[in-house]
Amino acid sequence: MSRLRLVIIIMMTGLIELVSPMQSRASEINGELILALDPGHGGEEDGANYYGEVEKDVNLKIARYVKERLEEYNNVKVVLTRDGDEQVSLKERVDRAVQAGADMFISLHCNASVSHKSHGASVYISTGEGRRKELREFADYFLGEFEAIGLDNAGTFARVTQMGGRRGDGSFDDYYGVLRHSYNNGIPSLLVEHCFMDSPMDWNYIRNDEGIHKLAVADVNAIVAYYGLKDKNGDVYEGKHARQYGATTEAIKHNYYVSPKLNAIKLKEFDGTSPGMATYEVEVEDGIGINSIYLVYKNSQGNSYTVSLMFKDELKTGTYELKGYIPEDIDPQYLSLQYVGVYNRVGFDAGYNNYGQSMIGFGKCDWLNSFNYNGEADINITGKGVLSGAYKKKLEEEIRLGIKSRQSIYPYRH
Repeated sequence: MSRLRLVIIIMMTGLIELVSPMQSRASEINGELILALDPGHGGEEDGANYYGEVEKDVNLKIARYVKERLEEYNNVKVVLTRDGDEQVSLKERVDRAVQAGADMFISLHCNASVSHKSHGASVYISTGEGRRKELREFADYFLGEFEAIGLDNAGTFARVTQMGGRRGDGSFDDYYGVLRHSYNNGIPSLLVEHCFMDSPMDWNYIRNDEGIHKLAVADVNAIVAYYGLKDKNGDVYEGKHARQYGATTEAIKHNYYVSPKLNAIKLKEFDGTSPGMATYEVEVEDGIGINSIYLVYKNSQGNSYTVSLMFKDELKTGTYELKGYIPEDIDPQYLSLQYVGVYNRVGFDAGYNNYGQSMIGFGKCDWLNSFNYNGEADINITGKGVLSGAYKKKLEEEIRLGIKSRQSIYPYRH
């Protein structure tokens, strides 16, 4: 019986939950553990690019060092999905892992944020039910090692697709392609975001080989501890757990551990032009403060468009009217709201997918919330707007909210 087939049967019968967390997972099949390390991006895909450092290069450096160190342990084989500046599709990366008979797929990345205010390490696991508990435990080892070298813990997440796809077991597909393809091939997987390349707090970890080495050592320690690997002397590294299971550093600081909830969303006002401004009514629940809401629309051809809602002060439980800038260059057509992403101040998220007549939410790593939805926030583009006029309205709304100052936008006006 092949390695892959055995893994699938175990997942289907649920027996995987019987494996003790401290049992040596490296002895599962033929006494050899095969790990697929996936250095994210490559070729023309740079990934994040800040301060003269390119993510694809950092990811490869980390992967090569982790491979070198792990192969010092007994009964371990490591394969890289790329070992050079090569552009590899997401599916091909997983196919290479399958061909190698991998027992685990670990995708290595560094992060960046639109606001340039985020920082810390995070781990993404599959939204699928199979091995979720085990993967959350594995992620906890990674985050514990990152905390130990001084990084903030930005959390463990399962991010759902924005296009509403679901598997046969009813769970939503993964947003990240490598996790989606791995799950569908019966290989458990993680995606590790080591730090934010655009964050001054995290910059020292990627600015030179010494910092990159620290990240790689943290990866090695997490893998060694989780699998109970023995080194050449027969010693086992116990490893470090995150300070609090399933909690971000910010959550612990504020003693708040709940994902935000969206209970309703409606389009209140829109003149039908692209570009243009729309007004939405949203009903939310959150005790710490929501700091980001974005909407993903889809047309009949499957193309997507993103609208970010504008607000300065964090939103706590209540109903709000918020503006959203409708992007330019959308031809007249009907767009259906497919996905809503919501984040709060301590770093917990919720993703809501349009399914049937409901918006179904998936927050952190568990099912969260749902509400009735019958297209109340869908939009109909009826004509072309004037770019300068629409953008001016967007800027004026940002000034009104205090997101930007009038002086920064109109520096020569008095």
